[in-house]
Amino acid sequence: MTRFTEWALGVVGVVALILGAVILFGGDGQSVGLGGDLTWQVDDVAASWGYVLLFGGCALVVAAGALIFRDRRNPQPKEQQGEYANLMWHIGAYVVVNALLWFQDIAAGGGLEYAYWVTIPWGVGLAAHITAYVVESHDTQRPQQPQPG
Repeated sequence: MTRFTEWALGVVGVVALILGAVILFGGDGQSVGLGGDLTWQVDDVAASWGYVLLFGGCALVVAAGALIFRDRRNPQPKEQQGEYANLMWHIGAYVVVNALLWFQDIAAGGGLEYAYWVTIPWGVGLAAHITAYVVESHDTQRPQQPQPG
């Protein structure tokens, strides 16, 4: 199950990297998009979007690599695998759904109008989920001290 999350992070990251590079380094007359009404001239897209996509894509690719490295280096005990898989599904769904929402919001032509209203609260919930997982896994790794008495 966690492989899906790692693949989703990696694929979305690579697509963002490519789009960012095209926006920043594309020549005159270069277009980016899916075709038809969903195509823009590189000259019409602000360079800041290129930087956001480039750095965001790098962050996602690094996160995917870190997850793969962590899985191979530190296998989880059986009782923690279920919680870890749930967390990875949550992260994967967050990345994929928000990437589609942001793309749709930008593609609609009005700039950013609503995507952040989903991304921010969901990100707070995801941060809480990550924090709960880290605290729980930290508590279960601590050796139990015998009680006096």
